[in-house]
Amino acid sequence: MTAPASSSTVTSSAKPNLLLAAILLGVVVVPTGVSGTGVALPHIAADLGSDPALLQWVVNGFNLTFAVFSLVAGSIADHLGRRRGLVLGGALFAGAAVLSAVAPSLLLLDVGRALAGIGAAIIFACSGALLAITFDGAAAARAFALFGTAAGVGLGLGPTISSTAIAVVGWSGIFWFNAVVIAVSTALVIASKVHDTPAQSTGRLDYPGAVAFAASLTLVIAAVVQSDSWGWHSPATLGTLIAGVALFAAFIRIELTTAHPLLDLTLLRSSRLVGLLAVPVAGAVGFVTLLTYYPTFLSTVWQLGTGTVGLVMLIMTVPVIVGPLIAGAMHTRGIPVWIILGGSVLLFVAGAAVLTLVGTEQNIGTIVVPFLLLGLGFGLGVGLVDGQAIGSVPADKSGMVSGLVSTVRLGSEAVVVAVFASALTAGVGGQVRDRLPAALGSGERESIVDKVVTGEIGGIDSSVDTGLLRAAFADGFTPLLWVLAALSLVLAVTVTLLLRRPVDASTTPTAADPVLDADTALDREEIQQ
Repeated sequence: MTAPASSSTVTSSAKPNLLLAAILLGVVVVPTGVSGTGVALPHIAADLGSDPALLQWVVNGFNLTFAVFSLVAGSIADHLGRRRGLVLGGALFAGAAVLSAVAPSLLLLDVGRALAGIGAAIIFACSGALLAITFDGAAAARAFALFGTAAGVGLGLGPTISSTAIAVVGWSGIFWFNAVVIAVSTALVIASKVHDTPAQSTGRLDYPGAVAFAASLTLVIAAVVQSDSWGWHSPATLGTLIAGVALFAAFIRIELTTAHPLLDLTLLRSSRLVGLLAVPVAGAVGFVTLLTYYPTFLSTVWQLGTGTVGLVMLIMTVPVIVGPLIAGAMHTRGIPVWIILGGSVLLFVAGAAVLTLVGTEQNIGTIVVPFLLLGLGFGLGVGLVDGQAIGSVPADKSGMVSGLVSTVRLGSEAVVVAVFASALTAGVGGQVRDRLPAALGSGERESIVDKVVTGEIGGIDSSVDTGLLRAAFADGFTPLLWVLAALSLVLAVTVTLLLRRPVDASTTPTAADPVLDADTALDREEIQQ
């Protein structure tokens, strides 16, 4: 492996451990934007309006820009310098959080969330790169272990942190929390006095590829999100979707012909890498959708308060924190990766299936087991995928694969959450319409539908039976759980079959390659035997 093209400057006055603390603080906060914002949606709807499409963009706007810019943020950091990029990303994220907190309308809130996603992508890309050139050896291993754990903590505790902030100052509290903590993190980065120099041999940034990829993913998700208001068969939806697919095809062509692609597509010839990439897709399907929207079920169907919802969601999220430790211990004891990761996806199947038994009456005991299964399934995958993916390719492609894993993880979350939200709106909306009195006017009926779908059931006129509406939400939600279980089962089989295939020696590191860790070497020995 060649030395990095850029390096950090750690002078006698520099404080690398302070830099590590600053980065960990930021990495805890950023994932709360993925998992915690869903808790605030009913409160935002009550204050700014119940337009389902605009409310979906509060979550999807952040996920979309986070995913899109993850693929290009690393290249941008190479040109700007990692420390400079990290400060820029922190300033953008904090400013966008302030804009979100004071937004007087859903549209402006959506803009703030999209800008925050760009800042989040830069923070993650620059944080990992800066750690890699600041620490080495055992210190680097420790730093990246803490980095992964911090990200898991932020994702897992997102709903609880959001619920607490909302209980104290209202829905804007989560965004004020993000702004303050990221501002502190950015200040600590500057105070660490660790500097780096931009890489000298990065090649020209693949601007055409970046634009094509960003536009394609944006159009596809926009088509899904707007399908409820436009209609799935409308020219607007179909035209937007077709344009997104066409631009993605253009992106592939650009990557195959450019000298410095954002993504080397030949990497995807490795069945092992494809199998590993399927794991975060499964996590988006089986875990992130429910982490984002099950709080709405709890507040709407069970009528739980915000603080209580946050505490209940801990049942699902705490296993995300301990899952990586369990996965590491299992693999150290010789359990193959295909068993751990294939089994982790099967836990999504079991968790979603058991959740279909949950009724409209409050009974915390009915969700404990499925929540634990879902959280453990996600935690086991988080603990292994990144390291195994990097170890499955030649060392000179490790950075690209790291960005690819992040892009697949975030991109699949953005797409899957958008699809789930659209299906939830259609399913619950249909159930509510079927049960509302025929005497209600069409405008009043649609207003009630919007409020139920967005979790604002408390704001509905008391003349309408809320018990009926709660049951309608539950009946619209349950079929989606079966869909998640079925998709997770397909992905579990896919992951297992792909990871059990023999390793292609032409696409994997040699035994002497420094990027090949002990776990990956153990897998190769198992396959060869």
